[in-house]
Amino acid sequence: MIAAFDIETIPDMSKLHLLPPVEASKALKDPAKIAADIAEKREKQVDKMGLDPLTARVFCYAFANDKYSAANILADLNDDTEREMVQGIMKVLGKEDMRLVTFNGIGFDLPFVYKRAIVLGVSPANFGAPPLSAWTKRYSCDCHYDLMKLWCQWESGSYVGLNVLAGALLCEGKSDIDFADFPDLVKTDEGRDKIKAYCAKDTMLTWALFERMLAGGMFA
Repeated sequence: MIAAFDIETIPDMSKLHLLPPVEASKALKDPAKIAADIAEKREKQVDKMGLDPLTARVFCYAFANDKYSAANILADLNDDTEREMVQGIMKVLGKEDMRLVTFNGIGFDLPFVYKRAIVLGVSPANFGAPPLSAWTKRYSCDCHYDLMKLWCQWESGSYVGLNVLAGALLCEGKSDIDFADFPDLVKTDEGRDKIKAYCAKDTMLTWALFERMLAGGMFA
């Protein structure tokens, strides 16, 4: 089986205590400016929480190919429901001859999922899923096509985003949702449907790019 894969993450605000202490610039002397500097730095910390497996959750994922498309989103933001979601992902990753197509899956999606598995006490091997290292080999397409890495030939300074590449090659772009809006969107059924559609769209764009690049002879 071969399928495109994508996840969405969301900050877990109960993990604020894990953020390191913030200190104001030593050049500041005015109490109001010190407080403002600390508040600004704290806000930046919070903004980045959703990208750290220790302070965020996997709360939506999607798989897609030319015959199949499925997306799932957490019913509740807690460990039990996320654990079930990560287990569901591992079941798919453990399918016989599974090959993935991602856009920066080596740099983000797969390490994030596997690290959350560690946090949640999920063993990928129990579902037949290979270790993380199998998905993240450099210069390899044995079981994983990371289209961002392949398009830019692993030159980090030339990496492009999914929206840019899809716009150039497919004349199509990602859904218009700001990642920062996720915590508010997840509070309503309509918002959750938007996030689910956003994740599914990213996955289908990734699959369409894969087919375009495959036809162009970029890889076998």
